[in-house]
Amino acid sequence: MRFVMTVISAAILLFLLYLVAGGIADGYFGADIVPDRAVPNAWAAPDSWSEWRDIVFVLTAMFWMLAGLLAVVLVVALVLLVGVTRKVVRENAAPALDSLRQSLDNVRGTTEFAGETVASPIIRTYAVVKGVRTGISAVTNLPDRIMGRRKKGRK
Repeated sequence: MRFVMTVISAAILLFLLYLVAGGIADGYFGADIVPDRAVPNAWAAPDSWSEWRDIVFVLTAMFWMLAGLLAVVLVVALVLLVGVTRKVVRENAAPALDSLRQSLDNVRGTTEFAGETVASPIIRTYAVVKGVRTGISAVTNLPDRIMGRRKKGRK
């Protein structure tokens, strides 16, 4: 089936190419591929460069109109895309951001709780131990400090 469709498509394409080439050769180069009397009141290919120029102008104008129409369609599609994107962001991103804020608040609260219940007692205990060590050191080294002597190894 696929082969048959390929053969039919190729035959149609070749016939259309023959018609285009025959029309150009018949009208412009004076060849008589399709006799004029065989198809009365038929379109004939242009006979001069000015007729070709006019046809090219018309075809160019048609392509520019098509390009303008496509540009308008693309602008409209872009505006619609921006609108849909804003709607999606407004409906989906805002709740997600609220959830993220709530999660950050939970993390912040957990961090503060851990700091108050775990870190603060350790810091206080370390400060007390350091204070006691400094106090004992000050009392035991007091006579040496008064006399201006230092222990060996300390500068």
